[in-house]
Amino acid sequence: MKTPLRVTVLGEGKDERGKNRTQPPFTPVPHEQQGAMEILVRRALYPLMNGGQPWDRRFIKQSDGIRILQPPALPFSRQPAMVEILADSNKLGVLVSAALKPARGGPAPVDLLVATHDADTGASAVIRAVLVVNTSLGTHVPLLQPAPEIQSWLTRKRAIELAYGREHCSVPEPDEDALRRDAKAELQRLLHSFGGSINAKMQASLAECISAEDLDRYDWTGWKQASEDLKVALSALALKSMEP
Repeated sequence: MKTPLRVTVLGEGKDERGKNRTQPPFTPVPHEQQGAMEILVRRALYPLMNGGQPWDRRFIKQSDGIRILQPPALPFSRQPAMVEILADSNKLGVLVSAALKPARGGPAPVDLLVATHDADTGASAVIRAVLVVNTSLGTHVPLLQPAPEIQSWLTRKRAIELAYGREHCSVPEPDEDALRRDAKAELQRLLHSFGGSINAKMQASLAECISAEDLDRYDWTGWKQASEDLKVALSALALKSMEP
């Protein structure tokens, strides 16, 4: 059996299913506590690691060869919000070093660290911070940017029906123009048609239920670019493993 790929995801919002996680840094996060972005990162990585084979919901109870680990914490009494950390190369560098470049030359607790941030007005600062950190530390942290936000990756008719237990064809198709303007508002509109609501747990369910075809449906969302960025990061990891 191959050793699982150890992955930590840094997201700008809640990274769990609506409750604060209590796992120590770098310990495995159970699937039922993983947030939507963590599940989507697993889904993007799996085909890259398995000859294009798509991720399957059966992996919820089985193994997909990807182990999500709890992110590190900054060594400060006050923990800043992750959105603040992502935009600050000094703070971000501390987390990246802890995950990929531990002190005293010990083994890295993480194979791949992934940064994520919506493609909004705050993205430029995060792009700069990730670039500075990767350049200064010699790391390959990919930055995934759903456009305009993560709901553009999740809002599909059939995924909503499956996640919320609705009958087939009981939810309308999303309006692509509305989704492109404000994906969260469009998801809320569709959910309001049957009294549903957005929360971290249900967004994680949408991430599990959405088909590979629906994830690929709209080129503008950034999903395909995310897969390409993860492919580059995996290639860099493979090259690093070959170093003497």
